[in-house]
Order: sequence, then C-alpha cells, then structure tokens
Amino acid sequence: MTQLDVTVPLFAIHHHKIGGTESAVYNLVHGLARTDARLTIAFAEAGRFSPEFQQWMVDNPHVAQAILPAIRGSKNTRFLEETLFELKRGKEGWVVYPNYFLPPRLGSRKSAVILHDIQYKVLPQYHSAKRKAWLNFYLKGLFKRADVVLSISNSEKNLVAEHFGAEAASRCQVIYNAIDWHRFEGGPISQRIVDLAQRPYILTVSHPFPHKNISTLIKAFNAISQTDKEIRLYLVGKDSPERRQLITENADPAAVDRIELTGVVSDAELGELYRRARVFALPSLYEGFGMPAVEAMGLGVPTVASGVTSLPEVTLGQASYVDDPLSVGGWIDAISALLERGGRVAPEVVEQIRQKYEPKHVAENLLDVLASADAAGTSR
Repeated sequence: MTQLDVTVPLFAIHHHKIGGTESAVYNLVHGLARTDARLTIAFAEAGRFSPEFQQWMVDNPHVAQAILPAIRGSKNTRFLEETLFELKRGKEGWVVYPNYFLPPRLGSRKSAVILHDIQYKVLPQYHSAKRKAWLNFYLKGLFKRADVVLSISNSEKNLVAEHFGAEAASRCQVIYNAIDWHRFEGGPISQRIVDLAQRPYILTVSHPFPHKNISTLIKAFNAISQTDKEIRLYLVGKDSPERRQLITENADPAAVDRIELTGVVSDAELGELYRRARVFALPSLYEGFGMPAVEAMGLGVPTVASGVTSLPEVTLGQASYVDDPLSVGGWIDAISALLERGGRVAPEVVEQIRQKYEPKHVAENLLDVLASADAAGTSR
C-alpha cells in the first residue's frame, strides 16, 4: 500500500470537556503513529490536552506538529479553528476530522470525518431544539460533502440508514474506536485509589450525561447492598453537587455511605480501578461505541452492559446484558449473578477483545479505507 500522508486536527479536544471522544481520538492517534503513515497532528494549544497525551507528544518526536494560533472563547471556537486550518492546509494528503465537524472545503482536498453518534435522533429529549435543528441541517450536508464518513460501529451506521436514508449510510465506513490498554499501565497512583481498590466493589465509568442512566444503577446497588454488606459502588467521573444529589435521591443512607464518587482520575488510577473491580457495569440508554465496557473486558473484568445500540456488538456478545436498561430488577439480577459467580473474563475473550481494538490494527483499517477511497477516485 502506498504510504499515506494523514493529518488529524485536534482543535476539538478540551481535556475532560468532550466525554469519551477525547480518549477515542488519543487512541487513534497512538495507533496511526505506529503505522508507516506520515502523521501530522494539528492543534492550537497543547495545554488543552491531557497530561498523558502531552507527554506522549514529547516521547514521539517523529509525529509532525502543525501549530495554529488559538482563538479565545468557549470550546465551540474549535469550529473556527478547524475552518481556518482547512483554508490553510495543502491539497496533498488526507485530513481526518475526529469529531463530526467538516469545515467548508476549497477544491478537491481529501477529507474524512468521524461521526461518533447520532444520539439526538434516538434520545431527542436530552438535546435542545437549537442543537437538534443544527445537527439536522449540518449532517444532511455532511453525508454529501465528506469523501469518507467514519462510523464507530455498525449500530451507528444502521441508525444513519434509519434516520438519513440508505444513500447517506452508503457513504459510511465502519472503523471501530481504538482502545490503548497500555495507557492504563505505569504512572503514579494516589494512596486514596490504592485504598479504594482494596475493597470489593462494582465499578462504572461515565461522564455526567443523562443517557448514562446512572440513577438506575444506583437503585440496583441500593437493593444489592441490603444482602451483600461488603460490596461498594464506585462512580468514576466528574464529581458535582448534581451527582451527589443523584445518589441521595436513589439510595438509602446506609447504601449512600458505600457509594464513592472518585472524581476525575488519571489513566494509571483508572487502570488500577478496572483491574481490581469485582464487576463493571455500563447501564447506558445509548452508546455509539461504549469504550468503558470494552476497556474493562480487555482487562479481564466481568462486565454487564445494556443490551441496546452498539454495546452487544462492540463487546462481541461476550458480556452479560440487560435488555431493558431502565429495569432496576434486571440490573439487580445481572450484577448479582456475576458477583456470585466470581472469576474473570476468559483469557481467550480478553485476547479477542484486545486484538480487535488494538490501536495499530484500527489505524491500519482506517488507512485501508482511505487508500480504497483514493483508488476509487471518490475524493472531489
């Protein structure tokens, strides 16, 4: 295969402000850096990235950097920064926009864009009228303008067909999110996390979005804690008064005392919490991919997830599933069964998961898609 020039603009990245997309983009960049592609990352300020990714940039000087002036303001200034980048970029090589936005293009510059999900179509109640109107207008044009649209699961591609039609879906190529398990290894771990990891616990990892359905998990834990007097529930993610209220509204005082809001943790600390968890639970109402469930299974943690959207697909049908994510009883039964059974995910399943989502493997799949687009002459 011809060596490709690939640039990934990172203007959309603001540490801890764009959910799991941040880790997904880092993982893809890690994978591309391990291929023979000539990789460039474009950005305005390295300080917007996680400390771990900033160190990775230092440790990988072979990855070229294109630094543009920053535009001050909210995280939405990324749209202006990406547009200015597009106006200044050369005509050679591919640009892979990593978070659904494809700026207006001049001429026949080759561009791919990652569409992480169209959740607003499935759960419109969690999105403002303004956002829904913008996405309806923008995405219809995206499927016509982009040389390649990258869907992160077949589930998402099927939803595109359902809501935007077969022609739009035909523009989509499925490239799964990469998972870099190496990022969970090494690095300092606080004494607090070391202490927490010594206790038996159920783990979940999520940003504080309503579709994550954490209230149902808390209700299930409240019931489980009545019979299992040792088990705890750890919620990894941003701490906030709203999250604390969610806990007190859905659990009895005795159970509340056994629910831990860890706040934001480092990659190494998250790895420690994953590895020592008795059970990992992901009760989401919707996931375009569902990285935490895959991360947990790749570290051998027995996992129960909602049996909806992409989750059965990306966990390769090897997790336990709750068909109705809102069923408290369903979560009680599924989690209790895993706690009673004990053990870990079978080694052959761990290996299968790790191979499928290994960053270099995913990056090579992406490069194959871009090379095929070149060969077919689809770029306009």
